[in-house]
Amino acid sequence: MLATWLYLSTSNLSDREQVAAIDLIVAVSRRRNVDLKVTGALIFSGSRFAQWIEGPPDNVTALRTAIERDTRHANVQTLEAGKVANRQFAGWSLAYSGQSTFVDRELQRVDERLPLDAGGAMRDLKLVLTEFSRTGGIKGF
Repeated sequence: MLATWLYLSTSNLSDREQVAAIDLIVAVSRRRNVDLKVTGALIFSGSRFAQWIEGPPDNVTALRTAIERDTRHANVQTLEAGKVANRQFAGWSLAYSGQSTFVDRELQRVDERLPLDAGGAMRDLKLVLTEFSRTGGIKGF
């Protein structure tokens, strides 16, 4: 069984910091995720992060702890944490979507539905991550 974690958070990055910080996050994560046998997808909208992580339970737990401590974002909200038999993002060490107005609106909509409709918000966010990875809206390997 694989562990999974889906979260939404608020960015603490200034406009000036964003490009360099995100490039570093993506580069480090892709290398580290291969070593950890972790796959997933990351969306950064300019004001929010959303990420799905899947892999060996101990490795997902270690990444979750590191992400929750990362000062580049705040208000880390777990939308789902569980176990699955198969990867949703097999082949993606880290699928990544750069900043876009559409993504920002979608993440804002998800955030506004929490906690009253956490199940619906979580399903919508997983759909955005999945659709972007299937249509080429997410870049990565």
